Amino acid sequence: MMRRLTIPALILAMGLSAGCASARRAGSATKDTTVAAGREVGHKTEDVAEKVADKTSDATITAAVKAKFAKDKTVDASNIDVDTKNNNVTLNGTVKSQAEADQAVALARSVEGVKDVTPRLTVQSR
Repeated sequence: MMRRLTIPALILAMGLSAGCASARRAGSATKDTTVAAGREVGHKTEDVAEKVADKTSDATITAAVKAKFAKDKTVDASNIDVDTKNNNVTLNGTVKSQAEADQAVALARSVEGVKDVTPRLTVQSR
């Protein structure tokens, strides 16, 4: 009687052992796939974060230039449009004098993060 139960029990144990090994292999493959997917998501998240930081930086630069214009007595900020792309500032508008144009460019250049300033300012004729 003992022998009859031992052989089926042994077969059952071998089957379970093989199933566990198969499950471990499948689990390992799933883990590897999950880790790879996580890395890919991480890289894409970093790319998006860099793009957002670039846009935020441009917006921050524009705001800083406008704030400097508003504080300055020489520059009439209401007549100058400030555009920033990739940390390059473009000034468009009309100014009353060459001194005002020069001061606007100097103020824009003094803002942290500005790579270049392109003045497209027209001196208003009297």
